[in-house]
Amino acid sequence: MTDRPHADRYLEVARELRAAAEETRRTLQASRDLVRRAREQDTARPQAPNESDHPGPSKRLVTSLIDAYEAAEDDTDTQTRLLLGRVLNHVGRRVAGVVGPRSAGIAVH
Repeated sequence: MTDRPHADRYLEVARELRAAAEETRRTLQASRDLVRRAREQDTARPQAPNESDHPGPSKRLVTSLIDAYEAAEDDTDTQTRLLLGRVLNHVGRRVAGVVGPRSAGIAVH
């Protein structure tokens, strides 16, 4: 009769191991599902356009923005100047991405 407490303890340990194994199985399955969904989202997401695919802003747009920015210096509305400055900065970055420093005559060491 002394084996009964050991058998009960072994049964309890076996149940705990089974529960831990089941929890591990559920965790692994959830991880696999997350990876699968992430991969599906990556393939479904449209690819970002490559900068080299676009020729950049037109010369007319650039010169018009420069003219507008210079004209805004006479305006009393600082928000207009700030907004035009941000737009000109954005367009300038696009131009720099297409032209590059060497083509623009900027020495890069």
